[in-house]
Amino acid sequence: MKKKKRFIWLILALIPVIILVSVAMLAKGGIEVKTAPVIKGDLEKYVEERAVVQLEDRVLIHAAAGGRIKEVFKEAGDKVKEGDVLAKLDDQEVLLQIQALEAEKESAEAGYAEALNPADKEEIEMLKAQVKAAETLYNAAKRDADNNKTLYESGAVSFDVYQNSLTRLAEAESNLASAKSNLAIAQKGASSNVRKQFEGQINRIQAQIDLLKKQANDLTVKSPIDGIVFTQEAEVGGFIQPGGLLFEIGRDTGIYLESDILVDEVGDIKLGSPVLIENKDLNVKDLKGRVRKIYPKAFSKISDLGIEQKRVKIEIDLHENIENGSVLKPGYEMDIKVITDSKKNVLLIEESAIFAYQGRDHVFVVENGKAKLRSIEKGMESDKKAEVLQGLREGEVIILSPDETLKEGVKVK
Repeated sequence: MKKKKRFIWLILALIPVIILVSVAMLAKGGIEVKTAPVIKGDLEKYVEERAVVQLEDRVLIHAAAGGRIKEVFKEAGDKVKEGDVLAKLDDQEVLLQIQALEAEKESAEAGYAEALNPADKEEIEMLKAQVKAAETLYNAAKRDADNNKTLYESGAVSFDVYQNSLTRLAEAESNLASAKSNLAIAQKGASSNVRKQFEGQINRIQAQIDLLKKQANDLTVKSPIDGIVFTQEAEVGGFIQPGGLLFEIGRDTGIYLESDILVDEVGDIKLGSPVLIENKDLNVKDLKGRVRKIYPKAFSKISDLGIEQKRVKIEIDLHENIENGSVLKPGYEMDIKVITDSKKNVLLIEESAIFAYQGRDHVFVVENGKAKLRSIEKGMESDKKAEVLQGLREGEVIILSPDETLKEGVKVK
């Protein structure tokens, strides 16, 4: 208990000493603070992002059909001409299907030809004889029916006899018509309905063959342009799905940048907005460009932290500093600043000098070695600097990052 009392008395004894030391320090020059002058300069507001170098003239070659990759003839870095074969997919199954359909078509065409050809001479002669015999029977039946009609009318024969002769006449007439029809068909060939059936079958088979030939042609991947293979995804033995990327081919005739901007920032970007471009690792700086395209639709993208974000793609033209631009290659990443607003020759101060007091922005100004509280109105802010619209003059000195111990009228150095 006695030790505790001694400690309290020691602290009480030191308080006057601490006060005297503080007063002495203030008398010698005041509280040490960090200051900066109010200056005039340019201020730019921007959206900072990463961008990727893209070729102006490039083609992404996707697989038109799926299958196993049998051969690859070109790889990244190779120069190609339009029509050069880049790769081949396995076409054995498709070729076998084509062979089977061509055999089926040949059989159908043979049947069609046989149906169209008239019967041979011997068959036609036999049919003519049948027609002649049928005509003879018909004539005999007609004479018999005519005679029986006369006899029936005179009462010489009964009605049944006359009726039977009419039935035989009808049968003879039907047999004659059938014989004539058979002869006509043999002489003319297949009917129009039969021809249509054969033609439809042949056309259907040919359509299947044409489709398979197109698929077989799609299995041979060719370059659509002269250029350089920049990306090769095709590997021998690999299986590719329809639509899968095989190659990227481009012409080294020009480049541009693509960048994905957050939705809540893209609204400040306009067509023609200037862009500052650099990459410290490539020693590229002071490269300039302009926004040439803002895509109309947002898309989802997972950030490096695994957060899903909504972004909008923009394109940026490079229009100067060709010597810097020439070192850029497709796929390189660049740091960009898209300028959304700028002001020239305005009053500027460090943002760290500003603090809120009684609902307004204030700074401490150094006047005659003392801290003076000053109310200000700030404008645009960017890059840790703030525009001052009212309250300060160029050349005045302000205190940076003032702490809570700094009061109005305190001496500073």
